[in-house]
Amino acid sequence: MSMNLGPLFQPFELHNLKLRNRVAMAPMTRNFSPGNVPNEDVVSYYRRRAENGVGLLITEGTTVNHAGANGYPNVPAFHGDAALSGWKDVVDAVHEAGGAIFPQLWHVGAVRQEGVEPVPSVPGFSPSGLFAPGKPNGKAMTKDDIDDVITAFADAAQDAKALGFDGVEIHGAHGYLLDQFLWEGTNQRDDEYGGSMENRLRFVVEIVEAVRHRVGPEYPIMLRFSQWKQQDYEARLVNSPEELDAFLQPLVEAGVDIFHASTRRFWEPEFEGSDLNLAGWTQKLTG
Repeated sequence: MSMNLGPLFQPFELHNLKLRNRVAMAPMTRNFSPGNVPNEDVVSYYRRRAENGVGLLITEGTTVNHAGANGYPNVPAFHGDAALSGWKDVVDAVHEAGGAIFPQLWHVGAVRQEGVEPVPSVPGFSPSGLFAPGKPNGKAMTKDDIDDVITAFADAAQDAKALGFDGVEIHGAHGYLLDQFLWEGTNQRDDEYGGSMENRLRFVVEIVEAVRHRVGPEYPIMLRFSQWKQQDYEARLVNSPEELDAFLQPLVEAGVDIFHASTRRFWEPEFEGSDLNLAGWTQKLTG
């Protein structure tokens, strides 16, 4: 493995995004937002990272405005006056310290269990009422449910831009809602959102398109995706560069500017016959 770290410290520009370096902090759930509102502790946490030179901060997962979006206690929301005001304080602090910041927009899907805040009676939502293959949880989403979630992501992205965030990341990885649509093991639908890879991609593509419509052509959209799931570390969405290309290109066409390829062991090749990992293949195929 090359030890030349020079490129990490070069500036990066994309559309209106200007980063002082290429060091990015990945999203990490903290559970430090009582009442789902980011407070001064959260502001201080992100400010410190920016003060110490991180170029791009991606926030912990922050939930969109849908009843089933949250699955954990004390996770920050990205809707409502109090939460958005808290996030505005975060943005201002990071910018004052010279950093850039994206919120990670999140819906946990069937990971949610009844009894979790903010409304304990709300079940988990998913493509087919499955937490994992053969493991039911929650309810299968109707077309109206799907439309509601698409709108929630678009609303959140519009709010992020209004608050001064430098772009948005859509969480499509790790076995949460968007990934549950992508993963054949949890998507057993027989409508236009299930079956082929093209159909399983449709929900995510429609979210990206809706976000792009709200934020305009120059606002950066990042999508985090993964092969592995918290439900199954060995799960795979694609098994070859050709399948990966068929997965990625519709997302590029929908409006994704940056892919955040999450791997458990980044030093391992993704496909036989090449040393490239998932991020390397993604860059090679999409630029």
